[in-house]
Amino acid sequence: MSADQPILVGVSQMTIRPDEPTRPKSAVDFMADCARLAVEDAGVSGLLEKVDALHVVNIFSRPTPNPPAELSEALGIRPGLMEYTAIGGNSPQWLINRAADNLAGGRTRVSLLTGCEVMYTAARSGEGMIDPVSAIAALETGMVGDDRFGSHRIEMDHFADLPVRVYPILENALRAGSGMSLDEHRRVLGRFAEDFSKVAALNPYAWFPTERSAAEAVTVSADNRMISFPYTKYLNAVINVDQAAAVILTTTRVARELAIPEDRWVYLHGGQDAHDIWYVSHRPDLAESPAIKACVEDALDQAGIGVEQVSLFDLYSCFPCMPELARKMIGLSADDPRPITITGGLPYFGGPGSNYSMHAIAEAAVRCREDRDRYVLVTANGWYCTKHSAGIYGGRPPGRSWSRTPPDRFQAGLRLPAPLEIDPEPAGMLVVDGYTVWHDREGQPDIGIVCGKTTDGKRAWAQTPAGDADVLLAMMTEEWVGKAGRIRERDGRINRIEF
Repeated sequence: MSADQPILVGVSQMTIRPDEPTRPKSAVDFMADCARLAVEDAGVSGLLEKVDALHVVNIFSRPTPNPPAELSEALGIRPGLMEYTAIGGNSPQWLINRAADNLAGGRTRVSLLTGCEVMYTAARSGEGMIDPVSAIAALETGMVGDDRFGSHRIEMDHFADLPVRVYPILENALRAGSGMSLDEHRRVLGRFAEDFSKVAALNPYAWFPTERSAAEAVTVSADNRMISFPYTKYLNAVINVDQAAAVILTTTRVARELAIPEDRWVYLHGGQDAHDIWYVSHRPDLAESPAIKACVEDALDQAGIGVEQVSLFDLYSCFPCMPELARKMIGLSADDPRPITITGGLPYFGGPGSNYSMHAIAEAAVRCREDRDRYVLVTANGWYCTKHSAGIYGGRPPGRSWSRTPPDRFQAGLRLPAPLEIDPEPAGMLVVDGYTVWHDREGQPDIGIVCGKTTDGKRAWAQTPAGDADVLLAMMTEEWVGKAGRIRERDGRINRIEF
Protein backbone atom coordinates (compact mmCIF):
# COMPACT_ATOMS: atom_id res chain seq x y z
CA MET A 1 0.00 0.00 0.00
CA SER A 2 1.24 3.47 -0.86
CA ALA A 3 2.03 6.00 1.86
CA ASP A 4 -0.36 8.29 0.01
CA GLN A 5 -3.43 6.09 0.38
CA PRO A 6 -6.56 8.30 0.65
CA ILE A 7 -8.40 7.99 3.96
CA LEU A 8 -11.37 9.57 5.68
CA VAL A 9 -10.32 10.94 9.07
CA GLY A 10 -13.22 13.15 10.13
CA VAL A 11 -16.96 13.00 9.48
CA SER A 12 -19.98 14.83 10.81
CA GLN A 13 -23.72 15.22 10.29
CA MET A 14 -26.21 17.78 11.52
CA THR A 15 -30.00 17.72 11.36
CA ILE A 16 -32.11 20.49 12.86
CA ARG A 17 -35.66 19.16 12.99
CA PRO A 18 -38.81 21.30 12.95
CA ASP A 19 -39.39 20.90 16.69
CA GLU A 20 -35.97 22.30 17.61
CA PRO A 21 -35.96 25.89 18.89
CA THR A 22 -33.18 27.29 16.69
CA ARG A 23 -32.82 27.29 12.93
CA PRO A 24 -29.70 27.56 10.74
CA LYS A 25 -28.74 31.20 10.20
CA SER A 26 -27.51 30.50 6.66
CA ALA A 27 -26.29 27.65 4.50
CA VAL A 28 -22.70 28.87 4.90
CA ASP A 29 -22.91 29.02 8.69
CA PHE A 30 -24.55 25.59 8.77
CA MET A 31 -21.74 24.06 6.71
CA ALA A 32 -19.14 25.85 8.83
CA ASP A 33 -20.57 24.38 12.01
CA CYS A 34 -20.63 20.94 10.44
CA ALA A 35 -17.04 21.29 9.20
CA ARG A 36 -15.85 22.14 12.71
CA LEU A 37 -17.56 18.99 14.00
CA ALA A 38 -15.74 16.92 11.36
CA VAL A 39 -12.44 18.41 12.54
CA GLU A 40 -13.37 17.53 16.11
CA ASP A 41 -14.21 13.99 14.99
CA ALA A 42 -10.69 13.64 13.54
CA GLY A 43 -9.31 14.00 17.06
CA VAL A 44 -6.41 16.37 16.43
CA SER A 45 -6.14 20.12 16.95
CA GLY A 46 -5.02 22.45 14.20
CA LEU A 47 -6.41 20.29 11.37
CA LEU A 48 -8.70 22.96 9.97
CA GLU A 49 -5.87 25.33 9.05
CA LYS A 50 -4.19 22.46 7.20
CA VAL A 51 -7.09 22.21 4.72
CA ASP A 52 -5.78 23.07 1.25
CA ALA A 53 -8.76 21.85 -0.78
CA LEU A 54 -12.39 22.82 -0.14
CA HIS A 55 -15.16 21.08 -2.06
CA VAL A 56 -18.79 22.26 -1.69
CA VAL A 57 -21.85 20.45 -3.04
CA ASN A 58 -24.44 22.47 -4.96
CA ILE A 59 -27.06 24.17 -2.75
CA PHE A 60 -30.70 24.75 -3.76
CA SER A 61 -31.77 26.77 -0.73
CA ARG A 62 -30.39 30.21 0.03
CA PRO A 63 -27.46 29.93 -2.40
CA THR A 64 -24.80 32.61 -2.40
CA PRO A 65 -22.65 33.92 -5.29
CA ASN A 66 -19.55 31.99 -4.20
CA PRO A 67 -20.25 29.35 -1.52
CA PRO A 68 -16.66 27.99 -1.30
CA ALA A 69 -15.15 31.45 -0.88
CA GLU A 70 -17.73 32.47 1.72
CA LEU A 71 -17.31 29.19 3.60
CA SER A 72 -13.53 29.51 3.66
CA GLU A 73 -13.90 33.02 5.08
CA ALA A 74 -16.34 31.77 7.73
CA LEU A 75 -13.84 29.06 8.72
CA GLY A 76 -10.82 31.35 8.56
CA ILE A 77 -8.96 29.18 6.07
CA ARG A 78 -7.29 29.87 2.70
CA PRO A 79 -7.30 26.65 0.65
CA GLY A 80 -5.48 26.73 -2.65
CA LEU A 81 -8.22 24.70 -4.33
CA MET A 82 -11.90 25.61 -3.96
CA GLU A 83 -14.67 23.84 -5.92
CA TYR A 84 -18.44 24.03 -6.22
CA THR A 85 -20.29 21.20 -7.94
CA ALA A 86 -22.96 21.12 -10.59
CA ILE A 87 -26.45 19.93 -9.55
CA GLY A 88 -26.65 16.18 -8.95
CA GLY A 89 -27.07 13.67 -6.13
CA ASN A 90 -23.96 11.90 -7.41
CA SER A 91 -21.86 14.89 -6.29
CA PRO A 92 -20.69 13.79 -2.80
CA GLN A 93 -19.27 10.45 -3.95
CA TRP A 94 -18.00 12.04 -7.15
CA LEU A 95 -16.12 14.60 -5.01
CA ILE A 96 -14.73 11.85 -2.76
CA ASN A 97 -13.35 10.04 -5.80
CA ARG A 98 -12.00 13.29 -7.23
CA ALA A 99 -10.40 14.36 -3.94
CA ALA A 100 -8.81 10.90 -3.61
CA ASP A 101 -7.19 11.28 -7.04
CA ASN A 102 -5.73 14.64 -6.01
CA LEU A 103 -4.52 13.38 -2.64
CA ALA A 104 -2.92 10.22 -4.03
CA GLY A 105 -1.29 12.29 -6.78
CA GLY A 106 0.24 14.71 -4.29
CA ARG A 107 -1.68 17.72 -5.61
CA THR A 108 -3.43 18.31 -2.28
CA ARG A 109 -2.83 17.23 1.35
CA VAL A 110 -6.07 17.75 3.31
CA SER A 111 -9.51 18.01 1.70
CA LEU A 112 -12.72 19.23 3.31
CA LEU A 113 -15.97 18.22 1.59
CA THR A 114 -19.30 19.56 2.72
CA GLY A 115 -22.82 20.46 1.67
CA CYS A 116 -26.22 21.21 3.13
CA GLU A 117 -29.76 22.30 2.55
CA VAL A 118 -31.79 24.70 4.68
CA MET A 119 -34.95 24.19 2.66
CA TYR A 120 -37.21 23.87 5.68
CA THR A 121 -36.02 27.16 7.12
CA ALA A 122 -36.22 28.86 3.73
CA ALA A 123 -39.79 27.66 3.24
CA ARG A 124 -40.77 28.88 6.73
CA SER A 125 -39.39 32.31 5.93
CA GLY A 126 -41.36 32.45 2.69
CA GLU A 127 -38.32 32.09 0.43
CA GLY A 128 -38.97 28.52 -0.70
CA MET A 129 -36.71 26.76 -3.17
CA ILE A 130 -34.55 29.01 -5.31
CA ASP A 131 -34.84 28.48 -9.06
CA PRO A 132 -31.65 26.53 -9.88
CA VAL A 133 -31.21 28.27 -13.25
CA SER A 134 -31.34 31.70 -11.60
CA ALA A 135 -29.01 30.57 -8.82
CA ILE A 136 -26.46 29.27 -11.33
CA ALA A 137 -26.69 32.50 -13.34
CA ALA A 138 -25.89 34.50 -10.19
CA LEU A 139 -22.77 32.47 -9.33
CA GLU A 140 -19.46 34.26 -9.21
CA THR A 141 -17.61 30.97 -9.34
CA GLY A 142 -17.60 28.14 -11.84
CA MET A 143 -18.91 24.64 -11.24
CA VAL A 144 -17.14 21.31 -11.50
CA GLY A 145 -18.78 18.18 -12.80
CA ASP A 146 -21.19 17.68 -15.69
CA ASP A 147 -23.51 20.69 -15.60
CA ARG A 148 -25.86 19.68 -18.41
CA PHE A 149 -29.55 19.99 -17.60
CA GLY A 150 -31.22 16.65 -17.01
CA SER A 151 -34.37 17.02 -19.16
CA HIS A 152 -34.78 17.13 -22.93
CA ARG A 153 -37.07 19.83 -24.36
CA ILE A 154 -39.56 17.20 -25.56
CA GLU A 155 -39.68 15.74 -22.04
CA MET A 156 -40.34 19.18 -20.56
CA ASP A 157 -43.12 19.79 -23.09
CA HIS A 158 -44.90 16.68 -21.74
CA PHE A 159 -44.27 17.50 -18.02
CA ALA A 160 -41.63 14.78 -17.65
CA ASP A 161 -39.29 17.35 -16.15
CA LEU A 162 -39.33 16.78 -12.39
CA PRO A 163 -38.12 13.82 -10.32
CA VAL A 164 -41.62 13.33 -8.87
CA ARG A 165 -42.92 12.65 -12.40
CA VAL A 166 -39.93 10.99 -14.11
CA TYR A 167 -39.05 8.36 -11.50
CA PRO A 168 -42.59 6.94 -11.40
CA ILE A 169 -42.28 6.41 -15.16
CA LEU A 170 -39.06 4.46 -14.57
CA GLU A 171 -40.71 2.60 -11.68
CA ASN A 172 -43.57 1.36 -13.87
CA ALA A 173 -41.12 0.30 -16.55
CA LEU A 174 -39.06 -1.61 -13.96
CA ARG A 175 -42.17 -3.32 -12.58
CA ALA A 176 -43.35 -4.41 -16.00
CA GLY A 177 -39.89 -5.66 -16.92
CA SER A 178 -39.80 -7.82 -13.81
CA GLY A 179 -43.14 -9.43 -14.63
CA MET A 180 -44.78 -8.32 -11.38
CA SER A 181 -48.49 -7.65 -11.18
CA LEU A 182 -49.67 -4.29 -9.85
CA ASP A 183 -50.69 -5.95 -6.57
CA GLU A 184 -47.31 -7.65 -6.17
CA HIS A 185 -45.60 -4.39 -6.95
CA ARG A 186 -47.65 -2.54 -4.37
CA ARG A 187 -46.40 -5.00 -1.75
CA VAL A 188 -42.81 -4.43 -2.89
CA LEU A 189 -43.24 -0.67 -2.50
CA GLY A 190 -44.69 -1.23 0.96
CA ARG A 191 -41.72 -3.37 1.98
CA PHE A 192 -39.34 -0.66 0.74
CA ALA A 193 -41.03 1.89 2.99
CA GLU A 194 -41.21 -0.41 5.99
CA ASP A 195 -37.58 -1.56 5.73
CA PHE A 196 -36.11 1.87 5.08
CA SER A 197 -38.21 3.69 7.67
CA LYS A 198 -37.15 1.14 10.32
CA VAL A 199 -33.56 2.23 9.74
CA ALA A 200 -34.51 5.92 9.80
CA ALA A 201 -36.41 5.44 13.06
CA LEU A 202 -33.14 4.43 14.75
CA ASN A 203 -31.02 7.15 13.13
CA PRO A 204 -30.46 10.23 15.34
CA TYR A 205 -29.95 12.37 12.21
CA ALA A 206 -33.13 11.29 10.38
CA TRP A 207 -35.62 14.00 9.47
CA PHE A 208 -38.49 11.55 10.00
CA PRO A 209 -37.39 9.10 12.74
CA THR A 210 -40.70 7.30 12.34
CA GLU A 211 -41.28 3.69 11.41
CA ARG A 212 -44.04 3.24 8.84
CA SER A 213 -45.80 -0.01 8.07
CA ALA A 214 -46.00 -1.31 4.53
CA ALA A 215 -49.77 -0.79 4.47
CA GLU A 216 -49.49 2.78 5.78
CA ALA A 217 -46.95 3.76 3.13
CA VAL A 218 -48.95 2.60 0.11
CA THR A 219 -52.47 3.42 1.31
CA VAL A 220 -53.82 6.75 0.10
CA SER A 221 -55.03 8.90 2.99
CA ALA A 222 -55.41 12.53 3.99
CA ASP A 223 -51.75 12.56 5.07
CA ASN A 224 -50.51 10.34 2.26
CA ARG A 225 -51.98 11.51 -1.01
CA MET A 226 -51.01 10.02 -4.34
CA ILE A 227 -48.37 12.20 -5.98
CA SER A 228 -47.61 10.41 -9.23
CA PHE A 229 -48.69 6.79 -9.71
CA PRO A 230 -47.52 4.48 -8.17
CA TYR A 231 -45.88 6.78 -5.60
CA THR A 232 -47.76 8.10 -2.63
CA LYS A 233 -46.30 10.97 -0.62
CA TYR A 234 -44.53 8.57 1.75
CA LEU A 235 -42.58 7.07 -1.17
CA ASN A 236 -41.08 10.37 -2.35
CA ALA A 237 -37.75 11.91 -1.40
CA VAL A 238 -38.16 14.79 1.05
CA ILE A 239 -36.10 17.86 0.13
CA ASN A 240 -37.76 20.22 2.61
CA VAL A 241 -35.13 19.61 5.32
CA ASP A 242 -32.37 21.33 7.28
CA GLN A 243 -29.43 18.91 7.05
CA ALA A 244 -25.67 19.21 6.62
CA ALA A 245 -22.75 16.79 6.41
CA ALA A 246 -18.97 17.08 6.11
CA VAL A 247 -16.06 14.74 5.43
CA ILE A 248 -12.29 15.33 5.80
CA LEU A 249 -9.93 13.32 3.61
CA THR A 250 -6.18 13.11 3.70
CA THR A 251 -3.54 10.43 3.09
CA THR A 252 -1.94 7.93 5.41
CA ARG A 253 1.36 9.83 5.06
CA VAL A 254 -0.14 13.20 6.04
CA ALA A 255 -2.26 11.64 8.80
CA ARG A 256 0.91 10.30 10.43
CA GLU A 257 2.61 13.70 10.08
CA LEU A 258 -0.36 15.36 11.79
CA ALA A 259 -0.69 12.62 14.44
CA ILE A 260 -4.30 11.84 13.53
CA PRO A 261 -5.22 8.77 15.60
CA GLU A 262 -5.43 5.62 13.50
CA ASP A 263 -8.75 4.70 15.11
CA ARG A 264 -10.18 7.59 13.07
CA TRP A 265 -8.92 6.27 9.73
CA VAL A 266 -11.32 4.77 7.20
CA TYR A 267 -9.94 3.64 3.86
CA LEU A 268 -11.36 4.34 0.42
CA HIS A 269 -10.83 1.04 -1.38
CA GLY A 270 -12.36 1.90 -4.73
CA GLY A 271 -14.48 4.45 -6.54
CA GLN A 272 -15.70 5.27 -10.01
CA ASP A 273 -18.02 7.64 -11.89
CA ALA A 274 -20.00 7.30 -15.11
CA HIS A 275 -23.24 8.36 -16.70
CA ASP A 276 -25.96 6.56 -18.61
CA ILE A 277 -27.37 7.83 -21.90
CA TRP A 278 -28.06 11.39 -20.83
CA TYR A 279 -31.73 11.88 -21.64
CA VAL A 280 -34.39 9.39 -20.65
CA SER A 281 -35.85 9.81 -24.14
CA HIS A 282 -32.78 8.34 -25.79
CA ARG A 283 -32.62 5.19 -23.62
CA PRO A 284 -33.90 2.05 -25.37
CA ASP A 285 -34.68 0.33 -22.04
CA LEU A 286 -36.02 2.42 -19.16
CA ALA A 287 -35.34 -0.38 -16.67
CA GLU A 288 -31.58 -0.73 -17.21
CA SER A 289 -28.54 1.21 -16.04
CA PRO A 290 -25.27 0.04 -17.58
CA ALA A 291 -23.46 2.90 -15.82
CA ILE A 292 -24.43 1.75 -12.31
CA LYS A 293 -23.24 -1.76 -13.15
CA ALA A 294 -19.96 -0.51 -14.59
CA CYS A 295 -19.21 1.90 -11.71
CA VAL A 296 -19.80 -0.71 -9.03
CA GLU A 297 -17.89 -3.45 -10.85
CA ASP A 298 -14.91 -1.17 -11.37
CA ALA A 299 -14.92 -0.02 -7.74
CA LEU A 300 -15.07 -3.65 -6.57
CA ASP A 301 -12.21 -4.54 -8.89
CA GLN A 302 -10.11 -1.72 -7.45
CA ALA A 303 -10.88 -2.99 -3.96
CA GLY A 304 -9.99 -6.54 -4.97
CA ILE A 305 -13.25 -7.94 -3.62
CA GLY A 306 -16.54 -9.30 -4.91
CA VAL A 307 -19.98 -7.96 -4.07
CA GLU A 308 -20.47 -10.97 -1.78
CA GLN A 309 -17.81 -9.51 0.55
CA VAL A 310 -19.66 -6.23 1.05
CA SER A 311 -21.31 -6.12 4.48
CA LEU A 312 -23.51 -3.05 4.10
CA PHE A 313 -24.88 -1.00 1.23
CA ASP A 314 -26.33 2.45 0.83
CA LEU A 315 -28.00 2.32 -2.56
CA TYR A 316 -29.23 5.75 -3.58
CA SER A 317 -32.92 5.87 -2.75
CA CYS A 318 -34.56 9.09 -3.93
CA PHE A 319 -37.47 6.90 -5.03
CA PRO A 320 -38.02 3.14 -4.62
CA CYS A 321 -37.01 2.29 -8.18
CA MET A 322 -33.42 3.48 -7.70
CA PRO A 323 -32.26 0.99 -5.03
CA GLU A 324 -34.22 -1.74 -6.82
CA LEU A 325 -32.58 -0.92 -10.12
CA ALA A 326 -29.14 -0.74 -8.47
CA ARG A 327 -29.79 -4.07 -6.78
CA LYS A 328 -30.70 -5.56 -10.16
CA MET A 329 -27.64 -4.14 -11.91
CA ILE A 330 -25.11 -5.30 -9.30
CA GLY A 331 -26.63 -8.74 -8.88
CA LEU A 332 -28.27 -8.62 -5.44
CA SER A 333 -31.30 -10.83 -5.07
CA ALA A 334 -34.49 -9.47 -3.55
CA ASP A 335 -34.08 -11.81 -0.56
CA ASP A 336 -30.44 -10.87 0.15
CA PRO A 337 -30.38 -10.22 3.92
CA ARG A 338 -27.77 -7.46 3.80
CA PRO A 339 -29.14 -3.92 4.39
CA ILE A 340 -29.29 -1.68 1.33
CA THR A 341 -29.58 1.53 3.34
CA ILE A 342 -27.53 2.64 6.34
CA THR A 343 -29.32 5.99 6.80
CA GLY A 344 -33.00 5.26 6.13
CA GLY A 345 -33.05 6.72 2.61
CA LEU A 346 -34.18 10.03 1.15
CA PRO A 347 -37.93 9.64 1.87
CA TYR A 348 -37.31 8.99 5.60
CA PHE A 349 -33.81 10.04 6.57
CA GLY A 350 -34.20 13.15 4.40
CA GLY A 351 -33.10 14.25 0.94
CA PRO A 352 -31.01 17.42 1.29
CA GLY A 353 -30.79 18.26 -2.43
CA SER A 354 -27.56 17.09 -4.01
CA ASN A 355 -25.91 16.34 -0.65
CA TYR A 356 -27.72 13.24 0.63
CA SER A 357 -24.86 10.84 -0.11
CA MET A 358 -22.46 12.88 2.03
CA HIS A 359 -24.56 11.63 4.95
CA ALA A 360 -24.34 8.05 3.67
CA ILE A 361 -20.55 8.38 3.38
CA ALA A 362 -20.28 9.80 6.90
CA GLU A 363 -22.38 6.91 8.20
CA ALA A 364 -20.26 4.42 6.23
CA ALA A 365 -17.17 5.75 8.00
CA VAL A 366 -18.81 5.28 11.40
CA ARG A 367 -19.80 1.71 10.54
CA CYS A 368 -16.26 0.87 9.38
CA ARG A 369 -14.81 2.22 12.61
CA GLU A 370 -17.21 0.00 14.56
CA ASP A 371 -16.14 -3.12 12.68
CA ARG A 372 -12.78 -2.99 10.96
CA ASP A 373 -13.57 -6.04 8.83
CA ARG A 374 -16.52 -4.38 7.13
CA TYR A 375 -16.81 -3.17 3.57
CA VAL A 376 -19.51 -0.62 2.81
CA LEU A 377 -20.64 0.18 -0.75
CA VAL A 378 -22.25 3.57 -1.43
CA THR A 379 -23.92 4.45 -4.73
CA ALA A 380 -25.01 7.96 -5.66
CA ASN A 381 -27.23 9.20 -8.47
CA GLY A 382 -27.91 12.52 -10.19
CA TRP A 383 -30.80 13.70 -12.37
CA TYR A 384 -32.95 10.82 -13.66
CA CYS A 385 -30.78 7.74 -13.17
CA THR A 386 -28.29 9.71 -15.22
CA LYS A 387 -25.06 10.49 -13.34
CA HIS A 388 -23.63 7.76 -11.11
CA SER A 389 -20.81 7.36 -8.63
CA ALA A 390 -19.79 4.46 -6.41
CA GLY A 391 -17.41 4.17 -3.49
CA ILE A 392 -16.20 1.28 -1.32
CA TYR A 393 -15.11 1.95 2.26
CA GLY A 394 -13.31 -0.34 4.67
CA GLY A 395 -11.80 -0.35 8.12
CA ARG A 396 -8.55 -2.06 7.15
CA PRO A 397 -5.85 -0.95 4.71
CA PRO A 398 -6.38 -2.05 1.10
CA GLY A 399 -4.06 -4.53 -0.51
CA ARG A 400 -3.18 -2.14 -3.30
CA SER A 401 -2.54 1.58 -3.76
CA TRP A 402 -5.28 3.97 -4.87
CA SER A 403 -5.49 3.90 -8.63
CA ARG A 404 -8.43 4.09 -10.98
CA THR A 405 -9.11 4.67 -14.65
CA PRO A 406 -9.69 8.41 -15.11
CA PRO A 407 -13.48 8.97 -15.30
CA ASP A 408 -13.39 10.52 -18.79
CA ARG A 409 -11.48 7.52 -20.12
CA PHE A 410 -13.72 5.14 -18.18
CA GLN A 411 -16.80 6.79 -19.70
CA ALA A 412 -15.35 6.60 -23.19
CA GLY A 413 -14.88 2.85 -22.75
CA LEU A 414 -18.37 2.27 -21.37
CA ARG A 415 -20.52 0.14 -23.66
CA LEU A 416 -23.87 1.90 -23.81
CA PRO A 417 -26.67 0.91 -26.20
CA ALA A 418 -27.31 2.98 -29.28
CA PRO A 419 -29.55 5.92 -28.32
CA LEU A 420 -33.05 6.11 -29.74
CA GLU A 421 -34.02 8.88 -32.10
CA ILE A 422 -36.81 11.12 -30.80
CA ASP A 423 -39.88 11.78 -32.94
CA PRO A 424 -41.23 15.11 -31.66
CA GLU A 425 -44.45 14.89 -33.68
CA PRO A 426 -45.32 11.21 -34.03
CA ALA A 427 -48.27 9.98 -36.05
CA GLY A 428 -49.97 6.63 -35.74
CA MET A 429 -49.44 4.07 -33.01
CA LEU A 430 -47.30 4.38 -29.88
CA VAL A 431 -46.38 1.40 -27.66
CA VAL A 432 -45.98 2.28 -23.98
CA ASP A 433 -42.55 1.68 -22.36
CA GLY A 434 -43.23 3.68 -19.20
CA TYR A 435 -45.96 5.91 -17.82
CA THR A 436 -47.40 7.65 -14.81
CA VAL A 437 -50.55 9.44 -13.70
CA TRP A 438 -49.82 12.83 -12.19
CA HIS A 439 -52.20 13.94 -9.41
CA ASP A 440 -53.15 17.46 -8.38
CA ARG A 441 -52.65 18.96 -4.91
CA GLU A 442 -55.95 17.47 -3.77
CA GLY A 443 -54.78 14.01 -4.78
CA GLN A 444 -57.03 13.74 -7.82
CA PRO A 445 -55.79 12.11 -11.07
CA ASP A 446 -54.90 14.91 -13.48
CA ILE A 447 -52.64 13.89 -16.38
CA GLY A 448 -51.45 10.61 -17.85
CA ILE A 449 -47.86 10.90 -19.13
CA VAL A 450 -46.67 8.24 -21.58
CA CYS A 451 -43.17 7.40 -22.83
CA GLY A 452 -43.18 4.94 -25.71
CA LYS A 453 -41.89 3.82 -29.09
CA THR A 454 -43.41 4.42 -32.49
CA THR A 455 -43.85 1.61 -35.00
CA ASP A 456 -40.54 2.56 -36.61
CA GLY A 457 -38.69 2.31 -33.28
CA LYS A 458 -38.38 5.99 -32.42
CA ARG A 459 -38.97 7.45 -28.97
CA ALA A 460 -42.04 9.62 -28.46
CA TRP A 461 -43.94 11.24 -25.61
CA ALA A 462 -47.63 11.88 -25.17
CA GLN A 463 -50.30 12.84 -22.67
CA THR A 464 -53.79 11.44 -22.32
CA PRO A 465 -56.68 13.71 -23.34
CA ALA A 466 -57.56 16.29 -20.73
CA GLY A 467 -60.35 15.13 -18.43
CA ASP A 468 -60.34 11.45 -19.53
CA ALA A 469 -60.97 10.03 -16.06
CA ASP A 470 -61.67 6.50 -17.29
CA VAL A 471 -58.26 6.17 -18.91
CA LEU A 472 -56.50 7.59 -15.85
CA LEU A 473 -58.24 5.07 -13.60
CA ALA A 474 -57.37 2.21 -15.95
CA MET A 475 -53.71 3.28 -15.98
CA MET A 476 -53.62 2.81 -12.20
CA THR A 477 -55.50 -0.49 -12.05
CA GLU A 478 -54.21 -2.34 -15.13
CA GLU A 479 -50.78 -3.00 -16.62
CA TRP A 480 -50.27 -0.24 -19.17
CA VAL A 481 -46.71 -1.00 -20.28
CA GLY A 482 -46.94 -2.73 -23.64
CA LYS A 483 -50.32 -1.22 -24.57
CA ALA A 484 -50.61 0.59 -27.89
CA GLY A 485 -52.40 3.87 -28.36
CA ARG A 486 -52.89 6.21 -31.28
CA ILE A 487 -51.59 9.75 -31.44
CA ARG A 488 -54.69 11.71 -32.36
CA GLU A 489 -53.62 15.33 -32.30
CA ARG A 490 -51.15 17.98 -31.25
CA ASP A 491 -52.19 20.32 -28.46
CA GLY A 492 -49.62 23.07 -28.77
CA ARG A 493 -46.37 21.16 -28.30
CA ILE A 494 -48.08 18.21 -26.56
CA ASN A 495 -48.91 14.94 -28.32
CA ARG A 496 -52.32 13.57 -27.28
CA ILE A 497 -52.79 9.79 -27.19
CA GLU A 498 -55.98 7.74 -27.10
CA PHE A 499 -56.23 4.06 -26.17
